[in-house]
Amino acid sequence: MSTQPVIVPVGTIRQKLDNDDPNYIFAPDLYMNLALSYDSLAAPGVSTGRDGVMEPRYDMMQPRLATAWEEQANGDWIVSLRPGIRSHAGNEWCAEDIAWVFEKVTAQGVMACWRWREVVGVTQVEILDRHRLRFHLRSPYPHFPNWLISVSPNMVDSTAIQAGSSAEDPWGIEWLNSHVAGFGAYELTSMDADRLCFSGRNEYWMGAPEAGAVEVQKVGSRAEAIRMLDENRPVVLAGLMPDEAVALLKRDDLTVLRTWAGHNSVEIDFTAAPFDDARVRQALAFATPVEQIMADGMLGQARPWRSPVKGFSQWYSGAGWRFDQDIAKARTLLKEAGFGSGLASDFYVDPRRPYNVRIAEIIAAAWRQAGIELVMRDINGMPDGWLPPLFLRTECAHNLSEPFYDLAHDYAAMNPVFPLPGGPTNVGNWRPRWKKNPGAVERFGALLCECDRDRKRERFDDLQSWLVDFGSSVFIAEGHQVMVANRHVPASLIAPESRFFQALNHQNCTTNYLPR
Repeated sequence: MSTQPVIVPVGTIRQKLDNDDPNYIFAPDLYMNLALSYDSLAAPGVSTGRDGVMEPRYDMMQPRLATAWEEQANGDWIVSLRPGIRSHAGNEWCAEDIAWVFEKVTAQGVMACWRWREVVGVTQVEILDRHRLRFHLRSPYPHFPNWLISVSPNMVDSTAIQAGSSAEDPWGIEWLNSHVAGFGAYELTSMDADRLCFSGRNEYWMGAPEAGAVEVQKVGSRAEAIRMLDENRPVVLAGLMPDEAVALLKRDDLTVLRTWAGHNSVEIDFTAAPFDDARVRQALAFATPVEQIMADGMLGQARPWRSPVKGFSQWYSGAGWRFDQDIAKARTLLKEAGFGSGLASDFYVDPRRPYNVRIAEIIAAAWRQAGIELVMRDINGMPDGWLPPLFLRTECAHNLSEPFYDLAHDYAAMNPVFPLPGGPTNVGNWRPRWKKNPGAVERFGALLCECDRDRKRERFDDLQSWLVDFGSSVFIAEGHQVMVANRHVPASLIAPESRFFQALNHQNCTTNYLPR
């Protein structure tokens, strides 16, 4: 075990660590804590393409805290847990821990409740014995194993949390924001506004970690973090932008790990003129130069994306795609919609990311050829939940990838709450930039409630194609989540089977770990 701490630079330390807090706000230190102090029930296998980019294989889920999962004839799933695992507090992992945390998130009505109760359709979590549970579902859910990587709800030591709770804080939220109660490879030893320090656990179920200590350290800039790779100590960075990744790929003294993860799109307020006309929305898609965006905007760190479903999701299909760039078609559709002389719109972009600006400029130049004039606006500081007429989306932190959840999560036409009979407009404090479309809502509800397995697949394929054609999103390209380590970092910390790698490269795929 190496005793020299691995340094992980981040941009913000909020010192608020409960992922299931109703007032959850993403912060880099929270997710680093999830990656180091906690573990998941399972994780996807990984394959590597000829380009050296890794791809998560959710059709090949690998056991972690769970050892097995089996679908029942009625669509329920029985999950078996690994026995003998001990938490930081010394308590043994058992079925009661999972049942308790599901009660917690249900009582709080947080994101985890929406995900499991409303999207997956879990109606009951039944304890069968100390190390087995039955997840009762409203209808068959063929990709249920994908959800075993989820850390929402997080896999916690409920005994330790209840010991730290109080009458004013019965679910231990306040306590858990400053303590850890997990089964991961590391325990939190200290935390302040500048750093979190972790030490390896000899009793970790996979054995004592080779990296004996990890220090999550606040830095002032991305450039400072990148310079730290040259130091004579182990340093690993997560969430690099394409410009940074391309530059670091040229160095033979670094390990650069790229994983297919995020996706890029233009999201459209389809309820406001002129974009309430499907012909106008489709004209935008036909006018978009995907190949140029991938080459010059994303610097080649991309591949085409032709569906609302991620390319590595099990039921991804580009069969409904018909929007390769065609300026003449775009002009024709605009003319049919009454905009033969062109139209103008504000276009909202995050200018803190250089590649966003490049992509936006490429789009603006191409759309101008079709008669669409864009005025660039800064999306930062806009009201929570407000859907701009057009905005460039290049960040996606999914928590997991699975076909139904892919549809529910990221697109202007999909309300991110189970839509029967309508649901609230937000989950907890999350107010995303979406509006509900009745056609999408009806189709999505029917898909989730469908009990016939063959018909479920048909409904999914129909909805996937319907969303492409509806055009509230211009699907552009998938990109990479990038992690880089210098030669001093133990290989096991950044290996695909490491929880640290899985949490940062498969789950919360974002450039927001480092300063913006």
